[in-house]
Amino acid sequence: MQPGQIDDTYAKGMAHWSETEDATPALSQWQYSLFRPYLGSKLLEIGAGIGRITRVVAAARAHEELVATEPSPNFFGALRDRVQGVPKSIALQATAEALVPDYREHFDSVYSVHVMEHIEHDRPFLESMLDLTRPGGNVIILVPALPFLYSDLDVNIGHYRRYNKKMMRALIQGLPVDVRHLAYNNLLGVLGSFYFSKIRKVNYQKDEASKQQFMGVYRFFSEYVVPGIQLFERFVPVPVGLNLTLVLTKRSA
Repeated sequence: MQPGQIDDTYAKGMAHWSETEDATPALSQWQYSLFRPYLGSKLLEIGAGIGRITRVVAAARAHEELVATEPSPNFFGALRDRVQGVPKSIALQATAEALVPDYREHFDSVYSVHVMEHIEHDRPFLESMLDLTRPGGNVIILVPALPFLYSDLDVNIGHYRRYNKKMMRALIQGLPVDVRHLAYNNLLGVLGSFYFSKIRKVNYQKDEASKQQFMGVYRFFSEYVVPGIQLFERFVPVPVGLNLTLVLTKRSA
């Protein structure tokens, strides 16, 4: 934990990202494009952090209602400031489970971007997301993929797991949902992740120089590599990827 940061269980090694989360705008836009077609007008974002994706969604001005939640005190202040003044939008410091009594089956779309891997018990988390979604609405989840890439880097930032399609199908077994979309993305990123996390075993949290070096690579990837990957994968489905997107439609009663 760095000076001035609050110790909280929800950040789980990610508190330092409050300083750097806006460094990859092209990556944020790509992630948004992966689930944009499945959004309705009443939106709930679970685990919004400081609002990296929230800002992109809000800028589209396609929502009737946008609620962005974040339980971490390290992140919530920045999220609240970012959402303040955005029409038809609010920020709440809360978990998904805590919202259920007031917002049961309220939203057209409930989404989380790189959140569920931080949740130890992911099935109850997913069930809470479904409780907040109206029948016929969508639950959207973006997570890091491929368990063989799981490394100390994941451990250090609070990841309990990385997912594959088989794990996702097992996770939703018995739930009142239909799989609308399940796909990998960022094939090239698999090579980069394997090199940095499994071969070089980079620990960018050990000192400031390591952090700056890692973030420089991350910014370069977002600005110069992501646009090309996004264009390619728009037309060519990939068999594996660094990330996995799942879209579930909640069945009507």
